[in-house]
Amino acid sequence: MKKSNAFKYIFIIVTLILATITFLIYDKDKKTTESKSATQEIEETGSVVRELRLAISGLDTINPIISRNKYIQEISKIIFDPLVTIDENYAKSYALASEISKTDDITYIIKLKEDIKWSDGTEFKADDVKYTIELLKNYNSVYSNNVQNINTVEIIDDYTIKLVLIQPLQFFEYNLTFPIMSSEYYKDIDFFNSDKTNMPLGTGKFKIVSYDEKVITLEKNEEYWNTEENSVVEKININIYQTTGEIYNDFKNGNIDCINTSQTSVNQYIGTIGFASIEFDSREYDYIAFNTQNEYLASGNVRKALSYYIDKNNIIASSYGGTYRVSDFPLDYGNYSYSNGVIDNGYNSEAASNLLAADGWSYRNNSWQKTVGRKYARLSFSLTINSADERNSATAENLRQQWANAGIIVTIKKVSAENYYNMINARSGYDAILMNMSTSYSPNLNTYISTGNMSNYNNDEINQLLSEASTLEDINQVKEKIKRIEEIYNDEKPFMSIARKKNLLVYNTNLTGNLKPNAYNIYNHIDKWYRKNY
Repeated sequence: MKKSNAFKYIFIIVTLILATITFLIYDKDKKTTESKSATQEIEETGSVVRELRLAISGLDTINPIISRNKYIQEISKIIFDPLVTIDENYAKSYALASEISKTDDITYIIKLKEDIKWSDGTEFKADDVKYTIELLKNYNSVYSNNVQNINTVEIIDDYTIKLVLIQPLQFFEYNLTFPIMSSEYYKDIDFFNSDKTNMPLGTGKFKIVSYDEKVITLEKNEEYWNTEENSVVEKININIYQTTGEIYNDFKNGNIDCINTSQTSVNQYIGTIGFASIEFDSREYDYIAFNTQNEYLASGNVRKALSYYIDKNNIIASSYGGTYRVSDFPLDYGNYSYSNGVIDNGYNSEAASNLLAADGWSYRNNSWQKTVGRKYARLSFSLTINSADERNSATAENLRQQWANAGIIVTIKKVSAENYYNMINARSGYDAILMNMSTSYSPNLNTYISTGNMSNYNNDEINQLLSEASTLEDINQVKEKIKRIEEIYNDEKPFMSIARKKNLLVYNTNLTGNLKPNAYNIYNHIDKWYRKNY
């Protein structure tokens, strides 16, 4: 019996040992497979082309500090690094910065990554950051607004800088997404009037190797600091055209790998050739700000009713030509902090009518009426639009008609662009105003719902929530704060979201890889794109 048990135990032990060995071998093979680089994987699948062909029209300069070309701003993200970058969920992550801390409401200490080199092999240091910020403060760049609230820049050491702001700014770190330029490269020369303007150095994945009137050539930056990123692409040619029409034609001819467009009906421009596309939201955003100082619009019930009476799908179809989608909230383009489900902006005439009735309004003679003071009034207000934008007129007329069908009288007030922006700056002179905005990458909702917003709306809880969220590093904690703000917005509707523009990355079917364009970076993961060599 004892001998039998001994054999039994020996058998069990041997079995366990063999199982462990088998698992270790499997796990090793699994990890080996998982650790294969994209390069290894595509080499095993067959012949590929490691050269990409992009296109741009209306080029002024490749230098992103000077350029006004929006396509250059996109391309620059693969050549230049910022202190802070934005990930696929629009949460901030560090690029050239390694750590950012606050000593008080207006003071930031920024630690920089060490051993980073410019594409010419020189070392990246704090001097470069100070140099770039001062450039942006003294030049009207597309990035100048990012630094206008910075009062002083102090170099602590080669890898540490101190920024002191003019006033506290929620989610300030999202402003640190501008490209950093080399101070040594431009030393003792005029940054804006030099041959080096069109051949700037970067610390990004690709470097500029040639520039002429027909093509800008980029190559993989061998000095790139992130050694974990193994680029599949060796070379990128950016072909230069005079018009977008020329770009579409060359795309049809197979000379361009992909194009970025807001034209969702691309067939009419490209034809019926074989191509694929990826749709993604842009940050272009339209909404109605209800002036809460208005006699009638001061009521949250009225504002909610106005939202419920609108079929936004009808507006998209008739006024936006399918190039936009219905929007529910400023953060609904993919921002990590948006809860995606709390907001109720859908058409609901019954709910709208109940809200107005609860507020003392009665529906008679095809209009909503009630006694206000000593007079019998009908529910009415004006909607201000910028007369220079034809789409605004179409959108406003659609809104007016839908509200009229519900018994609400709305007058469209068309003003010149100058008067329109004067009203925006003054936050007065309108009952409701149609706004065309470019939303922030950050969860910062100040423009829409915090102090100084276009609705003249104030909610102490929202102000406190935004202030608290701006100090948090944990994404989930930020999301909880924003979710509560969404709940308050949904209940009080100080503004009404309408539409968000859609963009398309249109590409030839032989282009493959990790194609994930977004509103922050069209060429997201471009180093992992490649062409199949048919």
